[in-house]
Amino acid sequence: MEINLHYYITTAISEIKIWMIPKKSITLQQTIISEKQQTMKHSLLMLLALWGCTTQTIWAEKQIYVSPKGNDQAEGTLSHPLKTIRAALDKANTLNNEDVKIFLRKGCYEQSTTLEIGQNGKYASLTISPYQDESVSISGGREISLSKMGKISDKEIAERLPETARKFVREIDFRKLNIPMADLRPSGFGRPSSPAWSELFADNEPLSISRWPNDSTVLIGKVLEAGTGEKVKDAKLPVFQYNEERPSAWSKAGSFWIGGYFAHGYASDMIRVDHLDPETHTIHTAQQTVYGFMTGADWRRWYALNLLEELDRPGEYVIDKENDKMYVYLPEGTRQLNVSVLDEPLVAIENCRNVTLSKLTFEYGRSIGIYLENTQHVRITGCTIRNVGGVGISIGKGTETPDKQTLRPHAAEAGGSPKSRVVGDLMGRVYQDILFNRNGGTDNGITDCYIYNTGSGGVSLGGGDRATLTPAGNFVENCRIHDFNRVEKSYRPGVWIDGVGNRVSQCDIYNAPSMAILFHGNNHIIEYCKITNVCSEVDDQGAIYYGRDPSELGNVIRYCYFHKLSPRHRVTATYHDDGACGGEVYGNIYHNAGSLPVLIGGGHYNHYHHNIFIDSPVAIHLDNRMQNWGTGMVAPNGIIDQRLKTVKFQEPPYSTAYPFLVNYWEEDPSYPHGNLIEGNLFYRIKNLVNGQTQWGEFRNNWSTNNDPGFVDPDNPLKGFKKDAPVYQYIQGFPQLPFDKIGCTLK
Repeated sequence: MEINLHYYITTAISEIKIWMIPKKSITLQQTIISEKQQTMKHSLLMLLALWGCTTQTIWAEKQIYVSPKGNDQAEGTLSHPLKTIRAALDKANTLNNEDVKIFLRKGCYEQSTTLEIGQNGKYASLTISPYQDESVSISGGREISLSKMGKISDKEIAERLPETARKFVREIDFRKLNIPMADLRPSGFGRPSSPAWSELFADNEPLSISRWPNDSTVLIGKVLEAGTGEKVKDAKLPVFQYNEERPSAWSKAGSFWIGGYFAHGYASDMIRVDHLDPETHTIHTAQQTVYGFMTGADWRRWYALNLLEELDRPGEYVIDKENDKMYVYLPEGTRQLNVSVLDEPLVAIENCRNVTLSKLTFEYGRSIGIYLENTQHVRITGCTIRNVGGVGISIGKGTETPDKQTLRPHAAEAGGSPKSRVVGDLMGRVYQDILFNRNGGTDNGITDCYIYNTGSGGVSLGGGDRATLTPAGNFVENCRIHDFNRVEKSYRPGVWIDGVGNRVSQCDIYNAPSMAILFHGNNHIIEYCKITNVCSEVDDQGAIYYGRDPSELGNVIRYCYFHKLSPRHRVTATYHDDGACGGEVYGNIYHNAGSLPVLIGGGHYNHYHHNIFIDSPVAIHLDNRMQNWGTGMVAPNGIIDQRLKTVKFQEPPYSTAYPFLVNYWEEDPSYPHGNLIEGNLFYRIKNLVNGQTQWGEFRNNWSTNNDPGFVDPDNPLKGFKKDAPVYQYIQGFPQLPFDKIGCTLK
């Protein structure tokens, strides 16, 4: 049949060549085709059409099916699916230059190691998604049967429990269940991000380590040993007094843990306690912190963790690593209990292009949810990333330090060596090496995703080359990101951005003790985001934050809504820290947006225009910090000088992209100049400026206590009326795209 098909096709091609001869060159005799020849022609055309259909079938996308009820020795069809995603990937890797779709049937796919995508793949594209929108979970944990939980076996442990909770607390023996269990670890400012301890989740919600006080903190008492020194690792261990009576009830506890803000309000920490002395009311810590312990500020507070004595309400548990047990007070009606196990990314997509993960749930890992490195045109779309101990999604390498417990005098100077599939001390490395290229790839997008209940941030968005100003074009778009600091609280934002030319658009970011977005680098865009209830615990921090590098230029913050930021401490919506320059900020709404909605800390040429400020005691803070406590930063060979030299600021591409930067040192860098505040609306604002007005140029602004023309004054996102006074009082005030602000996901 193959030979015959070849013969007819060859004949058909010959015939077609004849039929395609221009009419003028064909003789009358040649145009006379017999009835037999006409029939042959039509038959051959039909045969060619049939052959085309056949080849289309051969060249069509390859579909591979997987089911928890399948068999890895099966064909991978809908009726005979594979059992594991790993087997499906192995099959996909054998398909050369084909569009491959892996369909997952309903169920949970537990992973004991990272799912690797792209390492050996030769396909043209790969998509992994549920079959017909069935519910699919990719899990790094283990489900614990409720029937496997028993009463407390150790009488001494049972007696330490609060009397009201004893009959409800149950014991999980990890050795009997053959499940590995990870102990608590230090976490906080200056420490590398690393896998979380083993966490429990009831009906998809994270449970909490037992703590006192349950929902608050207490002030640090008298500090007997601050724990500071020229080198932190050489300093004495901190010792402080407690003022309350309750800690004295923990005398049998031995070692436990404390967390809080022990010195500076932006630097949370969690460390182990060696012992407590009820006679002297002192707590003796077992580990160092970056800044030691201080008193005298309202944020210098602490709380206790992992105490049997405080296991007093549903939803709490205690880790007993010595005996590989957990003691848990389950919420009433709990149907399912899971524990996180996997200490590496659930999925790693590396060195490939055209990969899509769609409508999947990733959960119960102790580390990163999804990791990308050196990828092009990867899409994470419609997915849910939740209940992981690390960051939800990380694009680009992190770092690893030789000694993960070592702290240096300034935590942000720790650094570390580049390493794949970790975050580590990324903050320290970027602080030290501003040209650090994470190999985040290009045109990678995270869209329409839910990212929540993560331990250490939402998305780490790397990509682009700062040395050449080559953009990556990676983006996070239309995502809902919230409750992302369960394990690590400081400097683990909803979105971390570094590199060049990345974008965060139309995201809802909310419910976090620290910042929503932290960025480094150049030419990033943050737009159409709704940011609420972040920086709820901290002092001296911003919902969107960057600083201490005047070469980080070309960044735009536009059309964002900042709302319900804490006025308790020094909380800012947009924070240009320590000489940050060239920020373009426009069309944003600052509505009850912290104690200082805008802070420009000694920088130059920041441009604020056509923003709306509502209901704040102060709108904009300007200062000249580089002329006082920050003089060292602009001194010869200071940190600013070092960073400008690193990017070769007087040579292309920086000199051509940012001409004003060439003359940075010729204009007094210690004096804040070139900051322009124009065309902004200040509604019910007591003081427009905190600082001196000569540190900025103010023009064409309007301050009023009367309604400037909102459709609904209680909801500024509904916009202005067509005849709103704001258009009359502020020349050139544009119609802002209020309807595009915020995520469209429900």
